[in-house]
Amino acid sequence: MSNDFKMAIVDVETTGLSPWRHDRIVEIAIVVVSPDGVIHKEYETLINPERDMGPSRIHQISAAEVLNAPKFGDVAHDIADIFRGVHILAGHNITFDRNFLIEEFKRCKIAMPTMPIFCTLNLSGSSLGKSCADFGVDFDGAAHHAINDARATAVLALRMIEEDQSLFGKVIKDINSSKHYSWPRLSPRRTPCISRDHANKILDDSPAFMRRIVGEMRHDTEASPPNVLTYLTLIDRVLEDRVIDEQEEAVLIDAIENLGLSRGQIQHAHENYIYNLAVRALADGVVTDAEYADLHAVCRLLGYNRGSLDETLKSTRAQLESFDVARGGTASSHDLHGKRVCFTGELRSKIDNKPIKRPMAEALAEQAGLLVASSVTKKLDILVVADPHTQSGKARKARNYGTRIIAEPAFWTMIGVDVQ
Repeated sequence: MSNDFKMAIVDVETTGLSPWRHDRIVEIAIVVVSPDGVIHKEYETLINPERDMGPSRIHQISAAEVLNAPKFGDVAHDIADIFRGVHILAGHNITFDRNFLIEEFKRCKIAMPTMPIFCTLNLSGSSLGKSCADFGVDFDGAAHHAINDARATAVLALRMIEEDQSLFGKVIKDINSSKHYSWPRLSPRRTPCISRDHANKILDDSPAFMRRIVGEMRHDTEASPPNVLTYLTLIDRVLEDRVIDEQEEAVLIDAIENLGLSRGQIQHAHENYIYNLAVRALADGVVTDAEYADLHAVCRLLGYNRGSLDETLKSTRAQLESFDVARGGTASSHDLHGKRVCFTGELRSKIDNKPIKRPMAEALAEQAGLLVASSVTKKLDILVVADPHTQSGKARKARNYGTRIIAEPAFWTMIGVDVQ
């Protein structure tokens, strides 16, 4: 048997036993092997089933673990791309797994072709654990974890073929007679996967991260109408515990209707919110996998896809990296270190030909060692103004208090930011 031949061993964990009664896949693992035992690819991810988890006593996957996982539609193209490169589907009770895949692909308007199958359960007649024991296959890790089951099944299948080549005769005939089957041409999306270990790390790490960056959010009271500010602070509350559920989505929809917000106001508010989160997340220079998963969950809640988040993070990172404070510091930068600063008006300067928005301005000031304030009080040291003649409420208060007022271009020069 040629080693060009490849077999995809599949295992899925599901919300229940019937793909025809709205049960869904919650975890999938695929191991691609050739007859010589070479593993060509391993793929595993939790799947957000977009419904309750059902009885989880077998697979032990919680709703919290799949919260940030991709939906099947997010990974369907990637899974199809893997299957396109193999000759046969295999598994322990592969018919069960295949039926779930057929229904999941059908929801994505993708017709799964009828591929030849190789079922280790049909050949052994017993559970995966018992079959592995009978054939001397070591089973690593806990059962009913998709990747563990798929790896064990891969070794089991190869051991069966090795011991009895005739078992594979019918399969080879099926392959030769099934050359007409083909997958539709779908461009893989390379959607990031979330394993159980990854999901648990997110659960351990993310709440503190989201609470921190939401806690640092400052909304522009001058630029945002009161109803928009109310909506933005409601989003803050929704995100405090990081868990974003259907009820909270409904709360935001109700708020939009009752606050009378226009489509344009909502879109602008969401864009600014995501940008603000990106600036806060990148303030320490690193966005971990756990932090990225949380940011993506927020984007999904607010109607933005992963591509929009990636572009926002990319442009935000470029602006922050262009910030070039002299690390030794100049006399003027030392003079400002520890001072309280507030901004007013729509800023006009640019970095990399992109406007410096308020969240970016505040982040740059913080990196220069200043303390950013949202409002003008007697404790404020500096008010940065886009227009020196501004008559904003903040500017009037600052003049009354005798607060130092600095024009925006001069402020950037003082803290070493090269702007256009």
